[in-house]
Amino acid sequence: MAENNSVALLELIPCFASLSPEAVEYLQGTAKELSFNKAETIILEGEPCPGLFVVKSGAVKLYRVSTKGEERIVRIIHRRECFECVPLFDGGGNPVSAEALKASTLYFLPASAFTTLLSTYPQAVSAFAAILARRLRSLVNLTGDFSTRKVYPRLARILYQLSEQQGQTVTVAPTIRLNQQHLGCMLGCSRQAVNASLRKLVQAGFIKMEGHHIVILDHEALRRVS
Repeated sequence: MAENNSVALLELIPCFASLSPEAVEYLQGTAKELSFNKAETIILEGEPCPGLFVVKSGAVKLYRVSTKGEERIVRIIHRRECFECVPLFDGGGNPVSAEALKASTLYFLPASAFTTLLSTYPQAVSAFAAILARRLRSLVNLTGDFSTRKVYPRLARILYQLSEQQGQTVTVAPTIRLNQQHLGCMLGCSRQAVNASLRKLVQAGFIKMEGHHIVILDHEALRRVS
């Protein structure tokens, strides 16, 4: 891992933004750079957590598989975002599996180094507490959506959130990032239901389809629908 590039990136990652220069230097000295091919497994649900991962490039899906073999995508992790910190606090196994959606490069901080980071640099505890709080709030909102809302507004919310992360174009080609099957897994519904809701959003003038891309035409309208 190149020192200058790694330090610069670590300083830009939101979860590390409040850390002292000494803490960032510690991270730079202990983090490893790992590469994964598209569809390659990174961690498996239920296994011991190896440590903290930060996406340098590419994208990673976090998912769970039901007893019936149905996949449910919990979250898509993009550049500058981290996973899976929960087991590093409670000592449990991985709550999700992780797979590279495309060729990805990750920074990896071993569990032992993460424990040292928390005990040596107290500001790290506050930083990760904030991350866990945001994810808990997101999970509560998601649970409410499943119990009370139809596919159409939930899809609008996901597209709005993705457009905020990636710019106005959300890729749905099977070879890049999210396809319609992935959207269905995130929404807990079939591809047919996703297609129907996409058509409804197109008819409303909120999005348009360009080949294998969804282009957001009205961010505020998506936000209001969601």
